[in-house]
Parts: sequence; structure tokens; C-alpha cells
Amino acid sequence: MSHQETDEPARGASGLRLTVLVDAWPVLSETFVRNEVAALRRAGHAVLVEAGERGDMATAPWEGVSIGTEDPSWRALADLAWLVARRPRRCLADLRARAHWRAAHEPRPLRRLAPAARRAARHRSEHLHAHFAAGAALDALRLGDLLDLPVSITAHGHDIFGRPRQLEEKLARARFTTSGCDYTVQALRRIAGAQHADRVHKIVMGIEPATFARTSPHPRERVVVAIGRLVPKKGFGDLVEAVALLRERAAAPPRTVIVGEGPLRDGLEARIAELGLGDVIELRGACAPEDVRALLERAAVLAMPCVVAPDGDRDSMPVVVKEALAMGVPVVASREVGLPELVRPEWGRLHPPADTHALADALAELLALEPHERAAMGRAGRAFVIEHCHVDRETARLAGLIAAAPDRS
Repeated sequence: MSHQETDEPARGASGLRLTVLVDAWPVLSETFVRNEVAALRRAGHAVLVEAGERGDMATAPWEGVSIGTEDPSWRALADLAWLVARRPRRCLADLRARAHWRAAHEPRPLRRLAPAARRAARHRSEHLHAHFAAGAALDALRLGDLLDLPVSITAHGHDIFGRPRQLEEKLARARFTTSGCDYTVQALRRIAGAQHADRVHKIVMGIEPATFARTSPHPRERVVVAIGRLVPKKGFGDLVEAVALLRERAAAPPRTVIVGEGPLRDGLEARIAELGLGDVIELRGACAPEDVRALLERAAVLAMPCVVAPDGDRDSMPVVVKEALAMGVPVVASREVGLPELVRPEWGRLHPPADTHALADALAELLALEPHERAAMGRAGRAFVIEHCHVDRETARLAGLIAAAPDRS
């Protein structure tokens, strides 16, 4: 039997029956997927999760989560026999289609996809929804053809700009596609072309405001927090340079904590040492969600200096910015990707991307405020995300699109 994790899926009689496909589960930097699944279940929808492999995050068990790499061989072969017996022509068509998908993918053998097909059939799934327009989207499209089910996709950032793989075709074949901000929606509509642009919709990756609510007054200590993977598009190298500029201007630069792991860690450590900022900037590494929340409680400002990476990869609308605003933390962010849609003068500052002097100026301005002034900004930011980024409201919109998706012809 494949590995099953649980958080009891709701099975309301009037709800949708869905299978959500992801490349890995659970992933520390993709808590928005878990939030969405939980919100769908709270709303009375029966949701299975199919993950290609196990992620990097330790979590309490969730019911209805299967990890494809943990399906035993005997079960995969039995499920393959079941699938071929019931859908022989579709299985042959899938075999032929795999040659086409190999232009950009390494499609999973049908025997590795068969257990997911059988679980979806047992679940009586009515719709398949994939997060990220890469491997999970391909699995969803293949399963949709095998089981005669409609498919939708949520595309994010790397799968659009960093390494798009047969994206135009996936957008054409999906019943609809969603993304989390106007910036990415517009990009997807351009890729989809006039024929399919109207099937791309904005669904914000929402947060649960009750989880991200302050329990203590705003701190007087000047602490800057940055959270994200240590990859070029996050712009954390610019943050290190901006802190060095702040030290040149003042005897006591702000304490800065960068949370996350990634391939740039060694380079960041070397630059911090070179600038003599080891006592000012801490690379804390990856943190569990509850630790991130605790750190935001103590933060004076969140920094999110995103840039377009040399390979074209870029962020969309980082969920941590919404979490910080929900916690009443003002934000300094670059005027890049979807950040201008989220960060406004009432609760933050925007600076040109890769402009370390402007980033330092914006940080200095907010850090010079009194705690009660930052608290006022924080209240405005929290009100905004509650109104525009609530996970239950955005998930209800997703469920509405799924319910309205026409039956497969």
C-alpha cells in the first residue's frame, strides 16, 4: 500500500470530489498548497492529494495524501493491469503521447501513474487540479485523458519564467489555468494566445488571517527579516549590500535575519564575511512555519527585494509578504513582478529592483519610525490582506471555476 498521510478530508454530499496533483508533498516553500487543500476540505469538498515524491518538510499526517515514489511495485503492476483492462485504447494513446512529451519532460511510466489513476477512480474524482505547470501538470493531463476527467492548472513562477515546459500546449489542453497575481496572469494569457486567453484566471494564493495575527506589541528593536529560498530571484544579495550601506551611514545597522536554504548560501556567507557583517546578518537556514510566524512577531520590517534572475526566473507574489502584512509587519519590496499589486505606501515601500541604495533608503525610512507608527501601517496592511488574500475566499473562487468547468466532451 502506498504511503498515506492524513488530515481528514471533508466529504460533504454537495461538495466537489477532487484530486490535486503536486510534484512533491509537503514542501516547506509551498505551504500555500496545503493551505488551499485544507480550505477546500473545510468548505465540504472531498480532496485527494497525489504527489510525485516526498517533500522536504516534516508535518503531522494528513489523510488522503499519496506519495507516488512510495507505491510498492506489486501494487503499481496490479493497478496497471486494472487500468489497461478498463481503458486499453486510452493506455495505447498515452504510450504514443509520451513520445511527444519527451521533448521537454521525462514522463513517468504508465505503471507509476496507474496507482494514482486507480485512487482517483475509487475516490470518484470529478476533476483533476495540478499545482505548477511542470511535472504535476503533465501527470494531470495524462490522467485526465486516461480517466476522461477535466483538468485545471495553477501556474506560479519558475514554471512560467524559469523553465517553462510545453507550457502553451498545457494551457490549451487545460479546462482553465489560474495564477496568483495580475503579472503572471497577463504573462500566461500572452503565452496562451487569443484563442485560450479567456481561460486564464487570477486566484490569489491566500493566507489564513487567524493563524497570522499578532499576540504582542510591535517591537522597538530594529530587526529586518527576509524569508525565501536562497536563489537569485529573491535578491538577498542586494539585501546584504544594502545592510552594508546602512552600516556606513549609522553606527548601529539593523539586525538582519535571512531565513531559507538554497544554492546561494555559500556565496552569501562569503560576502557577509567579506563585508564584516557576521555580527549583523544571520543566515538562519530553513525554518518550520511556526518558527517563521514567531520571527515575524519580532520583526520591524520584512524585506523582499525580488529581481529577475539571469535565466529569466522570477517570483510572482510571495506568500510570505501576505503573511507579514497579516502580522502587521510593514514591507520593503522591489517594484518587480506582482509585488506592486500587494505593497502600497500605506503599509510599505517599493524600490527599483537591484537598486541597493534605494533599498537601503527604504529600510532606513521605515526603521526610523516609532513602533506605534509601524503598528498603524501594519493594521492597514492586515486589513488589505484579509479583504483580498483570504485563503477561504480565494479557494471558494477556485471551487467555483471547477464547478463551472464543462464536462469533458
